[in-house]
Amino acid sequence: MESEDQVPEALQAISDEIPDYFFYLIFQAARQREIAFDAVLADSGLNMNRLRILSVIQKIDACTMKDLARLTAIDRTTLTRAVDQLVDQGLVERRTPVDDRRKVQLTLSAAGEAVRRQAVRLISLANRRALDGVSRKRQIAVVEAIHKVILNISGDPALARELVTFGGADRHREVAA
Repeated sequence: MESEDQVPEALQAISDEIPDYFFYLIFQAARQREIAFDAVLADSGLNMNRLRILSVIQKIDACTMKDLARLTAIDRTTLTRAVDQLVDQGLVERRTPVDDRRKVQLTLSAAGEAVRRQAVRLISLANRRALDGVSRKRQIAVVEAIHKVILNISGDPALARELVTFGGADRHREVAA
């Protein structure tokens, strides 16, 4: 029976470097996923950043550029350019609330929702293929570990909760099943 801290034989040579290796692997997994998924999305006219933007706008009621920047982790210049392009393509609409003319809220157009829905189907299939051979139990353990890492790094329980709940349950738009 393995103890919680026992290092598998294949990782013995780097056992002192596991924390650094953990983040290296997270980076590589995310980067390789993004490269592969950009190819999957190419025919839709989207890439992972644009899909991420559409998904956040769809999930967050009264989504602002500040929300997008925080939840997509896309730098503001790139984000503004991408949102402008999505608006020009008719996928995203900008609205100004009557109670605060300084704010700009983003919503998906019907065309934006249709493109997002199709892209999400493609990505969902690709995500499942990427996790092939990884048990649900292991997936859950990794998700729990990453939640804890986000809390440790942010140092702010409210921010960590917002990040791991995709903006917070109280801001989610009702989605028809």
